[in-house]
Amino acid sequence: MSSQPRTEQTTGQIKDDFVLNAAQMEFMINIDAAAEQADQEGNYDFFDDVVASEEWKSLFGDMSWDQAYDRYEIMIGRCTDC
Repeated sequence: MSSQPRTEQTTGQIKDDFVLNAAQMEFMINIDAAAEQADQEGNYDFFDDVVASEEWKSLFGDMSWDQAYDRYEIMIGRCTDC
């Protein structure tokens, strides 16, 4: 998995190289509420801990939190500036 995805969208379709697979989506859905709360509270250690976890590494490899979360937000239609 490339750590430098293309972020372009064309005619409302997400490019294939800027999506998450089913296991990655499930992971992001499961931690979404906790991530939102951590962000609101300024608990940025939460994100470091997630990315350092074995589960993250097995699912996302060397993908950063920002890359994964951008992909997640695009896929659920929540990204307002993508």
